[in-house]
Amino acid sequence: MQRILGILCFAFWGMMSGYAQLSPGKLSQAHSKLEGLSNCTQCHSIGNQITNQKCLACHKPLANQIRANKGLHASAYAKGKTCISCHSEHHGENFDMIRIDKKTFNHAYTGFALKGAHVSKIKQCTDCHQAENIANPALKSKAKRYVGLTSSCVTCHADVHQKTLSSDCASCHDVNSFKPASLFNHDKTNFELNGAHKKTNCNECHKTTMKNGQKFTQFAGVPSSNCTSCHKDPHQNQFGQNCKSCHNEESFKTLSPNRSFNHSVTGFNLEGKHREISCKKCHDHHETTFSEFKKVKDISCITCHKDVHEGKLGKDCKSCHNQTSFLLKDKKQVGKFDHDKTDYPLQGKHKTVDCRACHKKDFTDPLPHATCQNCHQDKHNGDFAKKSKQYPDCATCHTVAGFSPSMFTLENHKNSRFQIDGAHEAQPCFACHKKGKDWVFSNMDLNCKSCHQDIHQGILASKFYPDQTCTTCHNTKNWKTIQFDHNQTKYPLQAKHRTTNCGSCHMKDKVQQFSGLSTQCASCHADAHGKQFEQSGQTDCARCHQPDGWNGKNFNHSTTSFALDGEHKMVTCTKCHNRTLASIPTIRYYKIERFECIDCHL
Repeated sequence: MQRILGILCFAFWGMMSGYAQLSPGKLSQAHSKLEGLSNCTQCHSIGNQITNQKCLACHKPLANQIRANKGLHASAYAKGKTCISCHSEHHGENFDMIRIDKKTFNHAYTGFALKGAHVSKIKQCTDCHQAENIANPALKSKAKRYVGLTSSCVTCHADVHQKTLSSDCASCHDVNSFKPASLFNHDKTNFELNGAHKKTNCNECHKTTMKNGQKFTQFAGVPSSNCTSCHKDPHQNQFGQNCKSCHNEESFKTLSPNRSFNHSVTGFNLEGKHREISCKKCHDHHETTFSEFKKVKDISCITCHKDVHEGKLGKDCKSCHNQTSFLLKDKKQVGKFDHDKTDYPLQGKHKTVDCRACHKKDFTDPLPHATCQNCHQDKHNGDFAKKSKQYPDCATCHTVAGFSPSMFTLENHKNSRFQIDGAHEAQPCFACHKKGKDWVFSNMDLNCKSCHQDIHQGILASKFYPDQTCTTCHNTKNWKTIQFDHNQTKYPLQAKHRTTNCGSCHMKDKVQQFSGLSTQCASCHADAHGKQFEQSGQTDCARCHQPDGWNGKNFNHSTTSFALDGEHKMVTCTKCHNRTLASIPTIRYYKIERFECIDCHL
């Protein structure tokens, strides 16, 4: 028994001696629970150095941060390094594994760069890295609490808004100072600040009270749907709750230029110009509630406006005027005045004319109106002055329905120096009577050339149409109907030539030609015989044909080399002349050279 006990003691002594030879030193206090040979593999891999995986298997909060790519250990500062390169071990129980130079440490590596008041006002790391600011209980108990804080402001700062606003403090505040909220933009709320509201202190609308034992300023849920949510109604709801219909945000005393106040609630509906004038024109603020007219029983135009007619036309101003314009400048609104009661009832266009166009001074002053020219300028500039008996006034041709069209008819025109007929009947007046900008009716040149271009000038001899008188050949019904006497020329027309269109002979490639024309048939007609009967370069068609037709009435076979006699007189031409020209197969051959019987008869 003593021998066995000795062996065990020797073995224990050997084991302890071996551990002392293997371990490089004592572990720090944080890792002291891992002392002993049986715990080596908790950090060490057999045959390998310490790996980050072993460290992170225990330090799970750090592992979670690295996987989320957040914090110092996920930054460029720590990436690629081993844990042991910064946090070495076996240096004794009192060795500090977390060694940070607080003066030179770059806090931006943590993902939260220190700026503004975080630099100027925070003196020590522990001002922020406190247990009460860490939510994770496991991290809260650590001696050095550099892990566990979030970048949210409320991690360190109290929520003075008590969860009534967004948790994103940086949307309103910056890191320099909590007050004022320099990043806050009131225009992004449901109440945009305009006018005097921009100059108003926040406390005027956002009151500070006590809530949950703390001072609390209400920013959310402040009533703003109506002005009376904040402002007292001096009108005591007489005009409804829509203050903006009269007022604007610049000043309560400044009335809005684009007011939409429903004036009909007062019993006096605004129309026309009344909608455009300033309220002060009628409401002089002697009574602050706009009740100047409350004591007036019968509100009429002369309640405010001076009667320029001095009562001569009664008190019903609306019978002549409307609220759009006192001078009736709008011709579509001529008032209700009955002009038929005067010596000149209004008709036609006169009904839409502005009264001031005729009544230059007072409406009651007498106006001459016997003739149109009492008011209207003579558009014809005295052109009819010498014909005043025939045309005494504008009404001879025109009506009050409009200056155009004219009432001067074709029948009237027949009594003038120029009777209209034919195609002239379809022409509008201005085609002949308007020269440039002016109308002309007297002393007009009645020759055709005054309106029509002479297309024959310089081409047709003047003796055939003296003074360029077109009617020598043409008429007003149809320009193409020609009545020229061709017997005046050296070539009197006969038979079918009388019915031939002039252009067939006198138009060559769309060019007129009247002089120097040949009278030879070939100058107009094609040689249908292929020059078989040509003599000295010309074919005399008249030897066989006449103008009344193409038939060969003048042809005499006895003048040829083969006079017809006997039965030959009864034979048709084509019986003998049954061949065609070799060069032109469509033309029949007439110049037969052999006349023996056998040449035709077999």
